[in-house]
Amino acid sequence: MKRSTLALLPFLMILGSAAQAQDDVAACTLIRIDQYYGLKEWDCRVPNTPVRISNIYTDKEGQKRVESISSQQNAMCDDQGICSNSGSFAGNAPGGSYHYTFGWYLGTDTNGNPVSYKNGIGPGFGGKYFNTPTKSAPAEPSTSLPEVVCMPTATFNCSIDGKEIEDKDLPKYLPVVEEQGVKKAGGSCESVPLCFDKGMILLGLNKKFF
Repeated sequence: MKRSTLALLPFLMILGSAAQAQDDVAACTLIRIDQYYGLKEWDCRVPNTPVRISNIYTDKEGQKRVESISSQQNAMCDDQGICSNSGSFAGNAPGGSYHYTFGWYLGTDTNGNPVSYKNGIGPGFGGKYFNTPTKSAPAEPSTSLPEVVCMPTATFNCSIDGKEIEDKDLPKYLPVVEEQGVKKAGGSCESVPLCFDKGMILLGLNKKFF
């Protein structure tokens, strides 16, 4: 019986290490892309983290203190991949706007996708990049939609494949979709009047405007 227990220990240790590695990395989810500037906004926060957390710090007199702070941190990453949180270094990730958890920093996985790492772990501390398995490319949709650019002012001011289109004629070129269904599937209709899936692939026009 003792031999069986000892034989299981290395296996259990391997499982524990894998679970720990996963707990030290949080994937980033694309929230939206700014329709004017193309700036990507990412959510890299650790799931189920309380809105406010307790932070232990040392005051000027050397005394340990506890303060309640927001768990969410915000950072901007430039085109060189350098991220800053109000002037403080926040990691290295593709250009864009980021939300992440206090005590973590921004980085990338082995595929170059943005993730957040727990402080003390990962490439920012001499460790390895998180190895994310490469996903197979999704099948191309049977009917691809044309290239659409909209610059809403008093009208939607859309062009399709470089040709300006009147608002009332847009449904002739693009399908009309329900905003509720798009959001339920993780997509967004914030880029008026267009709706995109969670991978920022164009789905069509927001039905509430047509």
